[in-house]
Order: sequence, then structure tokens, then C-alpha cells
Amino acid sequence: MKKKWFFILCATFLISCKSEHPSDFITFSGNIENTKDSTLTILGKGFNKIIKISGDGSFKDTLKISEANLFNLYSPNSGRGIIFLKNGYDLKLTGNASNFFKSFNYLGEDEGADSNNLFIDRYNFGLTAGSVEGFIVLEKEAFKNKINFFKNGMDSIAALYPNANESMLKQSNTQNNTFFDKLLDNYDQMHARILQQRETEERLKKGNKAPNFSNYENYNGNTSSLLDFRGKYVYIDVWATWCRPCIAQFPYLKKIEKEFEGKNISFVSISTDDDRRSNGSWEKARNKWITMVKSKNLSGYQLWAGKDDVRFSKEYMITSIPRFILIDPDGNLIDSNAKSPSDPALRDLLNRLPGI
Repeated sequence: MKKKWFFILCATFLISCKSEHPSDFITFSGNIENTKDSTLTILGKGFNKIIKISGDGSFKDTLKISEANLFNLYSPNSGRGIIFLKNGYDLKLTGNASNFFKSFNYLGEDEGADSNNLFIDRYNFGLTAGSVEGFIVLEKEAFKNKINFFKNGMDSIAALYPNANESMLKQSNTQNNTFFDKLLDNYDQMHARILQQRETEERLKKGNKAPNFSNYENYNGNTSSLLDFRGKYVYIDVWATWCRPCIAQFPYLKKIEKEFEGKNISFVSISTDDDRRSNGSWEKARNKWITMVKSKNLSGYQLWAGKDDVRFSKEYMITSIPRFILIDPDGNLIDSNAKSPSDPALRDLLNRLPGI
């Protein structure tokens, strides 16, 4: 009987002497399977820590931060993630480099593990929502139902992690609610815009009539319209004098134009220079176009869209330049976002055009 009590007292003593993790630093350890990286980097809020990863994917290090917060977690070949850090945490991570961050799991049920697992579960749940466009394109009632589904889902995930840091949870809730509220507040405007965009995308499909342009000033004098080129293929280069990537295409375009000289294709360049980049002056914009055409000795048909640029860009869904468009002899679209002159695939495509 005395021996039994002796063992009980020893066990009690050992439990009472079990050391708590120091509160002035963080221990971060774990194993990342299939990793090709030798380092894991944590950065943000003026903090930067590089942690070495062993050949078997294991790692262990200590960190000390100024205040609890979310930080970026970065692995060169695997991707990025987020980690919530607070001095005093003893974090033990498992994960797979081929599914970086999404596969992460922190062992235990303490505050550090719950806080980070909650954030990962919410992130993975959010991915199931798909694109914002997928929300906005829905009719209003279905849209509201989907918003409520994901709001309730986020709340359900929080309930699974009762030990999560209150400050982190509050911050996450605020971000989620702000995002959902913004979608609700802007639904009507965004819904109409997406429907219009989809209609435009439909009109720009191969085989449909190319949106027209007319009476664009021609560098060689007079004006030109898309109809003037009917009966020939038309390759359009949309550019501007301030666009360096556009200018970088000039030598390639000249080479293509020379190779296809005398064939059944017209090369048309349309400048979109406008008053916004010319101190409010359309005349200055026009002069910039004229000066560059001359200084770069540009060939083909050189046109200036002038004040019609907004309509032209909208109908062709041009949000960045350079942009290239290929139209058939009947005025139908072959590709509203064609290959650039520097792409060898363009030459192959042009050579395969019937009747070129």
C-alpha cells in the first residue's frame, strides 16, 4: 500500500513540475512532405525570419515578435500562406509542399493550433465559393442565399475552434463581413456590368462580325474605316505612344509586314493616344502619334482613333495594350485577341489562312 502511494505522489510531483512554454518567444516546428525547398520564410510587420528545412522536410526554430498578428509564410518553390503568431505559442505543423498551405494542420488544441487551423479551414472553405463573378452573375435572391450560406459556414468553422485567439478571430470576422457587405452593396452595379461583359464576349467570338470603326485619321492623309479593307484579311495592332511594350513590338511587326507584302492581308495600326495623357489636349495627343509614326518609320496603315477610342476599346473589350485583332475578308472575327508579332505562332497562323 505504501508503495502505491509512493508512485501516486511521484506522478503528481512530475505533473506539477511540467514546464510551461515560455511566454516571451515562439517555438515553431514541423514537417513539410515533398518539399524541394531548404528554407521557409516568415515575414510581415517589419519582421523577417528564415527557417532552415532539413532534407527530410523537418524544421524547428524559435521566433520572437513585437505583437500578435498574422504574418506571411513563404516557400520559394511551393507557394505562400498565412500564419498567426503570438509569443508563447508552441506550434507544430504538418503539411505537403504539393498542396502548400491548403494541406497545413497544426497539432494540438491550444490557442496557437486552434487559431491557425481556423484560418486554414476558412481559407479552404472560401476556395469552394469560386470566383466573385460566379456570385455576381446570379439573380439577386440566389445571390443573397449564396452569401448567407458562406457567412453561416464561416461561423460554423469558428465554432470548431473554441480556443482560437479572440483578436485574430475578430479580425477575420471583420474582413469576411466587410467583403460580404461590399458584395451586397454593389450587387446591382456589378451584376449589370458582368451581364454586359458577357454579351460583349459573345459578340467577340470567332465568326461574328467585327465591331466597326470609321473615319479614323490616316497618317498618309484622308480617313480610313474597317469597311475599306473588306476583301482582305486585316491584322490590327492597337497601341499608344506611351506604351513601351507596344513600341517593343514595332520591329517584329515591320518584319511580318515585309514578309506578307503583296499578299491578301492589310496591316492596320490604331493609336489610342488621348487627351488624358496629353494635359487635356487632343491636339497634343495627335501630334505625339504623328511624331512617333515618323520617327519610328512605321509602315502599314497608321490610324488614330482620336475621340472614338473609348467606344472602340469598349466594343473590343480592350483593357490593356498592345492588343492584336485578326479579321477575315468578310469582316468576321478570327481572333479578337490574336498573337503578337513577336510570337512565332502568328506567322504560322497567317500562312495557314485560306486565300492569303
